[in-house]
Amino acid sequence: MPNSNTDPIEALQHRFAEGRLHHAVLILGQSVEQNQDAALALAQCLLSLEKSRFNHPDLFHLRPTGKARIITVEKTRELIATLNRTSNQGGSKVAIIHEADRMRKESANAFLKTLEEPPAGTYLLLLSTKPYSLLATIRSRCLMARLPAVAPILGNEQWEAWKSRYQQWIMALLDRESLRKDRVSPLFASYGLVTSLLGLIKEEADTLAKKAKDEAPNMDDKEKDALDAGVREISKIFKATLKFPRCPSHLEISKIFKATLKLPRSSKPP
Repeated sequence: MPNSNTDPIEALQHRFAEGRLHHAVLILGQSVEQNQDAALALAQCLLSLEKSRFNHPDLFHLRPTGKARIITVEKTRELIATLNRTSNQGGSKVAIIHEADRMRKESANAFLKTLEEPPAGTYLLLLSTKPYSLLATIRSRCLMARLPAVAPILGNEQWEAWKSRYQQWIMALLDRESLRKDRVSPLFASYGLVTSLLGLIKEEADTLAKKAKDEAPNMDDKEKDALDAGVREISKIFKATLKFPRCPSHLEISKIFKATLKLPRSSKPP
C-alpha cells in the first residue's frame, strides 16, 4: 500500500492496479502544465501506454476554446457522445478535461450525468488550478488528488539573482539617509529591475509558446484561438512596456509594475 509520502499520481496508479480507482478524478495543481503532465502520466497507466507516447485512440481531450477561453456546452456534448461509443481498442477510455473550472454552468450541468454514471471502463480526469470555481456538484463527485507544491515557474539562477537585486533595492529605499544624498540612483535601479523582469517574462512566454506549438496539431482552430489568447496575456504586457521612454519617471515605473501584476497566476496555454 502507498504511504503518506507517495506521489498522488503514483497512489492513483496503485489504486488502478488494484481495481479500486474511482472513475472521476479531480487533479489540483498550481499550474495548467503541472496538471496536464500529471494527467498524462495517469492516462498512460490507464491505457497501458509507453512513457514516450501521449496519443491513443481512446484518449480524449476537452479544452477551453475561443478568445474567451471557455468550455462550451457544445464541446461538452461532443465529448459525452464520443464517450458513449464503444472503445476503439476494446479497453479503457480516458477523457482529460483541461481547466475544468472554465466550464460554463450549462456545460457543467450537461456533464453531470456522465460524471455520475459514466460508460463502463471510462475514466474522467478533471484538471483545475481553481477548484472552487467548479460547481460543488462536480467537486463532490470526484476523487481529489492534490499535487505537491512546485518551485516557481522562473525557478532558475537568473530569477534568484533578480529577487536578490530587488531586495537590495527595497533596502536602499528604506535607508533614508542615503536616499537624501542620492535620489537618482534608486530611480535608474528600478528601471533596470523592470527591464530584467520583463526579459525573464518574455523568455518564459517564448518557452511556453514553443511547447504549445508542439502540441498544436492535436487542437482544433478554436482551441488554438484560446491558446493564442493565453500567450498574448504575457506578450501584450511586454510590448506595452516597450513604449515607455528610456528615462522613465516614478509614475511610469509604477505603471509598468502595476501592469505586470495584473498578469493571471497562470497565463500558460492548455
